[in-house]
Amino acid sequence: MAKRFIVAFFAFIGLIFPAAFGLALLAAPAYPAPLEQPGCERTLADAVANVSAMQARVKRLGASPKADACTATRLYFLEVVKARAVTAQCKNGLERDRDLGRLDADVENINSVIAARCS
Repeated sequence: MAKRFIVAFFAFIGLIFPAAFGLALLAAPAYPAPLEQPGCERTLADAVANVSAMQARVKRLGASPKADACTATRLYFLEVVKARAVTAQCKNGLERDRDLGRLDADVENINSVIAARCS
C-alpha cells in the first residue's frame, strides 16, 4: 500500500510541476518593460532644450552669410542626432516610436538642407 502511495505521489508531482511551470510561462509577459535609465528625464529635457536653441539660431541666421548659416545648420543637425540617441535610450512604447520617427524625418530634412546650401 505504501509503495502504491509513493508511486501515485511522484506521478502526481510529475504532472503538477510541469503544468504549473507552463502556466507560469504563459502568464508572464513576453518581455519585461525596460527600466527607466537614471537621469533620463533630465537628459531628455537637456536634449530638447539644445535642439530648440539650435533651431532658433538657425532661423535667426537664415539671412546671414552662407558660412555662418551652414555652421549653425550643421550644429543643429548634430543636436538632433544626439536628441535621437537620447530618445532611443530613454523612452519606450508608442511615444518612443513616434518621437524617433519625427526625429528621423528632421535628420533627413536637415541633411538635405545642408546638401543643398552648404556644398
